[in-house]
Amino acid sequence: MMTKPQRIVLDINLIISRMLLTRGVAAAVFDLVYDTCFLLTSEPVLAELREVAERAKFDRYLDVATRREFVDRYAAAARLIPVMHTVRDCRDPKDDKLLELALSGRADLILTGDEDLLVLHPWRGVSILTPSAYLQSIA
Repeated sequence: MMTKPQRIVLDINLIISRMLLTRGVAAAVFDLVYDTCFLLTSEPVLAELREVAERAKFDRYLDVATRREFVDRYAAAARLIPVMHTVRDCRDPKDDKLLELALSGRADLILTGDEDLLVLHPWRGVSILTPSAYLQSIA
């Protein structure tokens, strides 16, 4: 059995998936790492998370107050890391903020379903895995 990474960056889409769904692989992985690992976040990641969570397209799943509460709980549980590095390694520049967080926070792992990040695995000593691959790695 593999030792669980202790410092983890969660992709915004994974956090949003868990916010909306209580079942499935994304929810299982989120709940596992939320309870057992150090979640890392940064101001730029939180800003995007808050913006995405406010989108009207999610109104049919959860009211905006519940979504804000979820994001606030996540922000309180995660360690806020000052971004000390500038990275331009991802083919989607919007995803560089996750790489900057991982590097600045000395992350062991980025969990994502984003192919633009997954193609970089491993990146500067940081594993980049899908939620499914992560579950298989710790089984």
